Order: sequence, then structure tokens, then C-alpha cells
Amino acid sequence: MLSRLWSDDYILGVFDDWVRDRRGRLWVAVEDGRVVAVAKLTVMPSREAWLHALRVDPDHQRRGIGTALLEHRLARAKRLGARVARLDTAEDNVAVHRLMRRYGFRRIAAFTVYGGSPKRSEPPRHLRASEVDAAWRLARGNLFHEDYVTRMVARSDIGRAVRAGHAFAVGDVGRPRAVAIVERHPPDRWFGRSQLRMRVIAGTRPATGVLLVALRGEARASRAGRITFEAPVAQWTAAQAGGYRRRWNDSMHVFEKRL
Repeated sequence: MLSRLWSDDYILGVFDDWVRDRRGRLWVAVEDGRVVAVAKLTVMPSREAWLHALRVDPDHQRRGIGTALLEHRLARAKRLGARVARLDTAEDNVAVHRLMRRYGFRRIAAFTVYGGSPKRSEPPRHLRASEVDAAWRLARGNLFHEDYVTRMVARSDIGRAVRAGHAFAVGDVGRPRAVAIVERHPPDRWFGRSQLRMRVIAGTRPATGVLLVALRGEARASRAGRITFEAPVAQWTAAQAGGYRRRWNDSMHVFEKRL
């Protein structure tokens, strides 16, 4: 079924992990013994639910199957204690946009992937443990992009990143002006060679621009092939000025519903 929609669907690479998720679970619709639709629910300890990977076989679309899978996942997320549900979809997916509005979702963000090559520039400094609160004030309310799941950044994310050496900053010690959590991503079929992935970047606009350039220096220092991040609309100008280029032609829209 998936091959009829997208020949390189990422679900094929995570399917085994998803079927082992006994909490959110991977759900399917079956007709005459054949799977005609799939949909994944992920419920996080933060009581956020991510609704992803809704796929309906082309011959079975416009029959209410996608709607049924949406309703089922929302109901299960609420039973599991989730307080909010989110999903993302392409900017041109008009059908899903309409469905989201019908079910009380609102669009909260739009982003696209930008990538930058390593650059001979001064890397940023590592964020210190004493600066977690200051960094949290900058990052609070921003989306945190994990692999295949997006949620709100938490203060604990910053603490963990500091301990792991994954948190970077620009600005005076004790008074960071922009911060980022950056992790090394191994080579895969989607992103190619080993690279750095920004999970979140936040701060004042001028300082964010400085940090973006400095992180290209970090990519060079760590011998990463590239650095990428899911840039919200407000950061596109800074990304382009910093030498980053769009890796996706389209943007993704994030929708949210309080449960």
C-alpha cells in the first residue's frame, strides 16, 4: 500500500519500531483481509500526543477511513492523559487542512528544512549548567524537533543537552542571547552522510543569526558533513543570511488541538 503513495516513504524504515509501541500504537484499517490505511499515535511523558503517518490507499480514499483513524487516535490520546494533540502536514495538503479545521485544530507553526555546509568560522561556546534557567527563558514555547515527532521544548531537554555537550550558545556567560540543542545524526537514506541536527534554536534575532553561522563552524570542527534544522518562518531570513539553503521546496504546517 505504501509504495502506491510514496516509493520512499519513511514509514518503511521505522515500521518495526512503531509496531513495538504498546502505548500509542500503530493502527490499521483492513478490508477483505488487506491493510488499506495506517496511522501512528505517539503519546509522550509530557502529555503531548503526536498524530503522524496517516496513509490511506488511493482506491480507498474519500470513504471516511482517514477521519475514523483521526477520531480513534484523538480518543485514545485523551484516555492516556494527553492534554494536547499535534500533527504536521504539507502546506499544499488542502484536504488535511480542512479536516484539521473541522476537528478544532489550529495552525501554530510553519517550517521547512534548511541545511548549511561546514564553514571555517569560530564555533559557538558550550552552554553551562549554571545557564539552564537563562536558556529556558529563551527557548520556552519553541518546538523541539525529534526524529518523526515534534513537541514543545522542556527545561529538562536543556539540562540533558548541557550534560551531553549538545547545548550551544552565543552571548556572555550567564547571559546567553541565543541557544541551540544540536545532536550528531548518523548517515541514513534521508539525510545522507553524518551530520549535525538542530533540535531547537531560539534567542534574539541578531544573536540567532550569529549562532547559525557559528554552528557551521561547529560542523567543521566536529567533521560533520552538514548541519540541518527545521526552521520556522521567522528564522528563514537569518538562515539564508547565514549561508543555509532550503532542502525542501515545500513547508510543513503544524496543527494543534487541546484535548
